[in-house]
Amino acid sequence: MERQLGFIFDHNKCIICNACVNACTQAYGYHWRKLPIFQIDGYKTALSIACNHCRDPKCMKVCPTQAIRKEDNGIVHIIKERCIGCNYCTWACPYEALEMGNDSMTKCDLCMNRLGKGLPYCVEVCPTGALAFGWIEGGNEVNYLPPFEITKPNFKVIPPKEGKIKGEYTKEKGEKNYLGLLSFTIGSQVSLFYSLLKLPFYLPISIAILLVTLLLSINHSKFFSRSINMIYGLKNSWLSREVIFSLLSVLFFTLTLIYSPMYYLAEVSLTIGVASSILIYMLKSRPSWYNVDTPVSFIGSGLTIVLPLAYFFTHYIVFIIIGAFVGVLEIITAHEKSKKFNTHERIAYNVPYVAIFTASLLFSPLSIVASAIAVYSEVNYRREFFKKVIYYGIPNY
Repeated sequence: MERQLGFIFDHNKCIICNACVNACTQAYGYHWRKLPIFQIDGYKTALSIACNHCRDPKCMKVCPTQAIRKEDNGIVHIIKERCIGCNYCTWACPYEALEMGNDSMTKCDLCMNRLGKGLPYCVEVCPTGALAFGWIEGGNEVNYLPPFEITKPNFKVIPPKEGKIKGEYTKEKGEKNYLGLLSFTIGSQVSLFYSLLKLPFYLPISIAILLVTLLLSINHSKFFSRSINMIYGLKNSWLSREVIFSLLSVLFFTLTLIYSPMYYLAEVSLTIGVASSILIYMLKSRPSWYNVDTPVSFIGSGLTIVLPLAYFFTHYIVFIIIGAFVGVLEIITAHEKSKKFNTHERIAYNVPYVAIFTASLLFSPLSIVASAIAVYSEVNYRREFFKKVIYYGIPNY
């Protein structure tokens, strides 16, 4: 394995003096380095950890503007002029290594400006040599840190000679600024199926929903003025693809008003955009998202809302059959997710949805009621998706 620059930490030498944390914070003004403390058989030990400059840095791979770069020597750093502050990198990192700054995302860069002149500040001040820095051939699996294979951290940890550290790295939190994401993940899927079935006024309705919800979603980024940089991430980032192809679909839908064959380009673009929006959330660092319920619930939101409307306008029974099947499938996948992450079931909403949608065979206006129930159900379920996030992070911190 090729050697790269990284940190080495020895539990047996650490005296928990906090010098490494203080030096880093004083030098840069951010809390990049953390020092979680663990109890082992009556005594304490700590782990000094910052960015691990991973061999497979997921933060870099998901960045929609290629604002994160990995140098040949292994250092992973941020190009602040490209950062749009979308926080996608923080979702992908299982070590909580990134922190939002005033003008970009920030993180440890191994004191790049000191290379060849001195050691990183944190290493320089360590009085016992517990924290070291140099060329290493890769990190090691640590039982109290997130699974090694997610990012392959280039961080070598020497465990205590006596006792075994126990720590819980699975944590829970809620996204703070999620309403734009909620609106677009539902709105884009509704637009896709509504336009695909060519229901009444599908062009203006799809254009309006996409524009409004996409703008709300993009506004999630802290540095909106740099959004043009998303073109750089088209090759590697699902977020970049989601935004660009969704915007293209709006353009093609608009051109359809002039030249009807553009409709097919619009549908292809929107399909890619919706598929990308699903894959954005399939992150191994967030177990509550990385499961089968995510694609089922995302696709299901469009189908359960639109199919009752399709039946109301066409009276094709196949729409009831598909809608009922999707409603039941959502119940099953939500139940499996709830067993693992203690999230809400969908029976309370989806059973009435299926029953009322089926009853519309006798009285078609009931399908409108079914669609309204689906909207309420999907919004509430998606809200929990963002408000109860089970993720990997630093234990005891």
